[in-house]
Amino acid sequence: MEKYNISNELRVISVSGIDSQKFLQGQLTNDINELDNKPFQFSAHLNNKGRMLASFIITKPAPDTYYLFTNTEIIDKIIPRLKMFVLRSKVVIEDLNSEVIFSNNKPDNALSLEIFPRYFISIAPSDVPQNNQLWKKALINHGIPLIYLKTQEEFTPQQVNYDLFNGVNFKKGCYTGQEIVARTHYLGKVKRRMYRFICDNEPAIGQKVVSPLFDNQEIGVIVDYTRRERDYLGLVSLQTECIDSAFLDLDNKIQLLTQSIEYK
Repeated sequence: MEKYNISNELRVISVSGIDSQKFLQGQLTNDINELDNKPFQFSAHLNNKGRMLASFIITKPAPDTYYLFTNTEIIDKIIPRLKMFVLRSKVVIEDLNSEVIFSNNKPDNALSLEIFPRYFISIAPSDVPQNNQLWKKALINHGIPLIYLKTQEEFTPQQVNYDLFNGVNFKKGCYTGQEIVARTHYLGKVKRRMYRFICDNEPAIGQKVVSPLFDNQEIGVIVDYTRRERDYLGLVSLQTECIDSAFLDLDNKIQLLTQSIEYK
């Protein structure tokens, strides 16, 4: 069994109080009410232009209480951002300050989520080593993007396939950035999508990708990546017509070998 502490990658925001459900419904891309009947959901918080400020894995461990798993490096920015919208609502938002474990076997503790088939995240005191490689590979293999500091406000949900794995609900009410996301959906004009890639050279999260098809102008952005034994595996958001002509360098020597992502 592989079991690692991934608290350097994933932290938990607690949102609680009698108005927590209504509050989150007005701030996130997904329908928070669905958590009454499912163990978790993917969701995102956007700015007014429909760009992603944070991506979340959300669960409801108790009535009027929600846990939002998000990337560690943005937690100190996203908590104050969410608090801006609380106003007079009876909601408490705080860092849970708990360690997060990722494993390929179901843990014994009470709060664990089978985030991917046979892969679990859990909140528990850690007596295991810190290692994010298993977590990163699982994210990339399943085509799930996280938002990091360097990619905040970089993508609309559709540009990282959030609508393809049920991270957006188009039938719920209004939320911050909803108008842009809905317009893109109903017009059917998604010019960028997220793809899996392999590359011989190490990329960087947030790095711009270019293509000779557009005079080496920017046509995409690196979403995430991990090192393998001989190369790098990652996720990239690209203009759809450039999937076979995407490069990390202006000399067009470092090509991304891209692959479409299928969601079940």
